[in-house]
Amino acid sequence: MNPHLSGPSRLAATILLSLLILLTAALPAAAQGIIVDPPVMPPQPVVERPPSPVTVESHRVHATITDPVAAVRVTQVFRNSSDRVQEGTFIFPLPEDAAISDFQMTVDGQVLEGKLLKKEEARRIYEEIVRQQRDPALLEYVGRDLFQASVFPIPAGDSRTVELTYRELVWLENGLHRFRVPLGSRRGNQSAATVAVNVELVDQSGLRTIYSPSHEVAIERSDNDAAVIGFESSDPAQQRDFTLYWGSDDSTVGVNLLSYKPAGEDGFFLLLAAPAVDVATEAVVERDIVLVLDVSGSMEGEKIAQAQDAARFVVDHLNDGDRFNLLSFSTGVDRWEGELQPADGESRASAQKWIERLRATGSTDINRALFEALLLLDSPQETSRPAYVLFLTDGLPTQGEENPNKIIANAQRNAPDGRTLRLFTFGVGYDVNTDLLDEVSASLGGRSSYVLPSEKIDEAVSSFYAGVSTPVLSGLSVTFTDGQGKPLDIRDSFPFPLPDLFAGGQLVWAGRYEAGGSVTVKLAGDVNGAVRSFDYSGLELATSGGESAVARLWATRKIGSLLTAVRRNGADPEIVNAIIELSLEYGIVTPYTSYLVEEPGMTAGSNTFEWSGSFRWPPDPTDIHWSNSLFLEDAVPRAQAYAAAPAAIAESATADASGAQAVQASKARAQLTEAESVPENGRMRFVAGKSFVWKGQVQTADGSLYPLWVDTALEANSTPRTVVFGSAEYFALAADPQVAQWLSLSPALVVVIDGEVVQIVLSGTDEPAASESPATAIPATATPAPTAMPAPSLAPAEAPAPSAWQRLWDAILGRD
Repeated sequence: MNPHLSGPSRLAATILLSLLILLTAALPAAAQGIIVDPPVMPPQPVVERPPSPVTVESHRVHATITDPVAAVRVTQVFRNSSDRVQEGTFIFPLPEDAAISDFQMTVDGQVLEGKLLKKEEARRIYEEIVRQQRDPALLEYVGRDLFQASVFPIPAGDSRTVELTYRELVWLENGLHRFRVPLGSRRGNQSAATVAVNVELVDQSGLRTIYSPSHEVAIERSDNDAAVIGFESSDPAQQRDFTLYWGSDDSTVGVNLLSYKPAGEDGFFLLLAAPAVDVATEAVVERDIVLVLDVSGSMEGEKIAQAQDAARFVVDHLNDGDRFNLLSFSTGVDRWEGELQPADGESRASAQKWIERLRATGSTDINRALFEALLLLDSPQETSRPAYVLFLTDGLPTQGEENPNKIIANAQRNAPDGRTLRLFTFGVGYDVNTDLLDEVSASLGGRSSYVLPSEKIDEAVSSFYAGVSTPVLSGLSVTFTDGQGKPLDIRDSFPFPLPDLFAGGQLVWAGRYEAGGSVTVKLAGDVNGAVRSFDYSGLELATSGGESAVARLWATRKIGSLLTAVRRNGADPEIVNAIIELSLEYGIVTPYTSYLVEEPGMTAGSNTFEWSGSFRWPPDPTDIHWSNSLFLEDAVPRAQAYAAAPAAIAESATADASGAQAVQASKARAQLTEAESVPENGRMRFVAGKSFVWKGQVQTADGSLYPLWVDTALEANSTPRTVVFGSAEYFALAADPQVAQWLSLSPALVVVIDGEVVQIVLSGTDEPAASESPATAIPATATPAPTAMPAPSLAPAEAPAPSAWQRLWDAILGRD
């Protein structure tokens, strides 16, 4: 890893990772931090403790990054809803190799002083907090320095605004700058009400690629050297560490690589390619464009008016070198002109008048409309010009050929030979055949979009067209060669085929590779009949480790592709198995794999327990009455997946092609195949290359609740090695940085480490007495009073009764 070079100076770089607030009162973990509870009391009857009084009202981060220097401001508002003052200590873990300067902290405008603790002393503090508070979130910061500020009060019923400002140098690695912002602890029930991140890139000479693997961000490009990136959300799942990459290159097109290679497996890559925002007129690809509008009777009223506005926008934003035509269709087809026209002032004015005269009436002849549009583009002497068809309809085919498969076949047969063709369909409302629109657009080089009844047609079409209005490379191809000039085998890449490249846009291409190392990437395409190619040497594919989010993004697109194959060809068992395995391995929840987190069969009032008799530990089995087994027999994630998923996936293959559910299913598949980041799910986590499923909660005798996460690599009939949370053995495991990230999920955890199943438990003989307390498992969804079941039979007198943890383990694995 090399720091960014500016002139003769080599600049060290760091990333701010976390803001932690430690309050001595009984407060929960705050967003971007942890609020420390008091020492755990001796065992007592299970009573859920009341909600904590301090909440995070907002968490905002604003960063201005000029060249390699980031000026960052982090603002959090804490509110104390209790009737007494809460006091605490503010700690700030620094990342490895930290080089933060101009660090200042204020509370409601009052500057606070602090001190820097080196990693040895900081580690002791981290481990002590983890052990006493039973919150392992700090484990990922062990081995890093710590900044500690003075104690400050939060008055009863009042709020306090904590603001940090600092400067840091931004890393440059493999041609990409990287900036990270921590946004929350992993304890999802203690998130901020709102979280927002705003990053301004200023004076980034040759700014090209911009990408966030962690969040779906809005990107506003003001010019070639600047951009504003950000998001705002109240969704707790979005309150995870924010990562931003960007690349600078004075080339016509900037190219960067992110990659990840797990041990013993092929690697994953993500190629980013982006041209400049402003391009010379001669560098813009000249196109032939046909806009096709449905004017059947169902379009009458507001829909036809919005369609006209969309058509006006497209005509107004044609490039000078483009040629175009307009078609409307209902029972028949009406052309604006008999052939393509140049996009000059006279033709634009004529087209606008024709659009104004459109009226809605008649039936819907989709087959004829597609044929006429493709016929306009069948020009052998113009094969160097890419052809675009924008096709808008709100209905099913009711005139002429009505069989969707025959319509698709006809369109494929009549597509012009020898030229790049892109067909983009827009389905308006729910009364459309999604199979027809999805398949015909995909087979002719484009994609389908849907405008919901609550959305405006003109806004959807104009937003799409603005993104494809200025092509700079068509017929795109990408090749990799190694250090000896040999081509690398790139496989399973998405999207396929590659789309055109547009000014202000970005190609995000994911795939797999076998061997890492130094590579040269060649990007080639057509510009107005001339082949242009660009070589990028000195890029690296990881030989081990890397950005694990790349693997998850690839898997997301792969699942989308497989679900589309199921929709087209039926639920082939091999494809179904592949979908399940990818979903399990990479923690991806789809409309057909939500069984992993929804726990089918669970009903209100089930899976609860109640205590009877006096409290003692370990509990006698007769003291616990279960209304049901804690988990279903197929509760091992892998077994559960294979039991529940095939039917759901098979059902998706035979569902109706039209209607609200069909449109939503098509949009869901598109979101997977076109994903640029993978959203988090509250009950499934992908951490450092491993996926975990939420399987309920563990409740200790003092009333504390802890989420139970189970590794999806867990197989049935496994025998675990038990490790007590907070023990020396536990922290020995945490010495491995990757294992520490897994352990940071929860003190109740089942994880597979190097093939060995390890169960983290909350109590044991070697646990410190101050934090010793019993624990038993309950599901978080349990709220109604339980219906008691007969108590389990006692073990034979000569055999020891199984512990609560042993019974929990048996329940996870479906054992009797």
